[in-house]
Amino acid sequence: MKKVFVSGGSGYIAMYCIKILINKGYHIVTSVRESNQIDLVKNSLAKNGISYENIEFKILNLLSDDGWMDALKGCGYVLHLASPVIPGKVDEDLLVKPAVEGMERCLNAAIKNGAKKFVQTSSYAAIYGRKKHNNEHSDNDWTDLSNEKIMPYEISKTKAEKKMWEMAKKANLDACAINPVLVLGPSMTGVLSMSNRVTIKKIFSLPFIPDLSISVVGVRDVAEAHVMAMENDDATGNRFLLSEKTIKLKELCNILFKAGYKKVPRFLIPNFLLKLVALFIPSLRLIASRLGSVEKLYTKNANNILGWYPTSVDSEIVNSAKQLYDVGILKK
Repeated sequence: MKKVFVSGGSGYIAMYCIKILINKGYHIVTSVRESNQIDLVKNSLAKNGISYENIEFKILNLLSDDGWMDALKGCGYVLHLASPVIPGKVDEDLLVKPAVEGMERCLNAAIKNGAKKFVQTSSYAAIYGRKKHNNEHSDNDWTDLSNEKIMPYEISKTKAEKKMWEMAKKANLDACAINPVLVLGPSMTGVLSMSNRVTIKKIFSLPFIPDLSISVVGVRDVAEAHVMAMENDDATGNRFLLSEKTIKLKELCNILFKAGYKKVPRFLIPNFLLKLVALFIPSLRLIASRLGSVEKLYTKNANNILGWYPTSVDSEIVNSAKQLYDVGILKK
């Protein structure tokens, strides 16, 4: 039985990766930060009718060397998903240090244990942050670390991925990176993902709808891409930008309204009016500068190399809102 190491096993995308791997007959070793997360993973799998008989659990810390070498023994494949997610302006050390050092620990252990393939969960955040705003992005684009406008999250993802490529090349290890846009869909554990909580809650808090768009993809499709990249020899050396579509906020709100969420904003504010208001409210200036723009993303590698074609994310938008509603964060 082939053995796969999955870091951050209780995480949002990781849980779906584990589900797929179990169904494909792999033996899994997965890491969690704390012992109480072991039962969380087991119970979540059981609720979904999935056996955890072929899973080993290891308690590991991204900022500690302890246990990494032992955890990856015998693992031919490594899916490294563990990385902190804290939006906005925060101390860089809270994100960059664990993201980069955690990746180094995992990759070093993979190299020393003779792993065949290393798949890193990177992000669209490592792609879009160029100094000059551009609406078109592909697998080949990189966030510019000299761009003073990028946030610590973008820095953490970019530095961690760049370091991964540097180390993998030096060790001659097969590796690839998965770069999803905003990931939506329900959490298997019931622990709400940061992307779902922040994005959907923010949309519901708006008094009006600005003429903006966001690129989105479903969590199940992202997990599928991880396993496809792991199993595909041609994935080596490539980055995989993942996006199902770029959707206008107006359309997203309509999807939620039709699903019964009547408190979602309904009215589109005219661009000229928002630009006028932005003259007096600095926090709105970035939004005003991007009104009417629609990102065009090219997922060529995922389509042509992996044969990855995502399902509609519309149902995942509704599922995300439902999970937030069920725990009392949203109201209908």
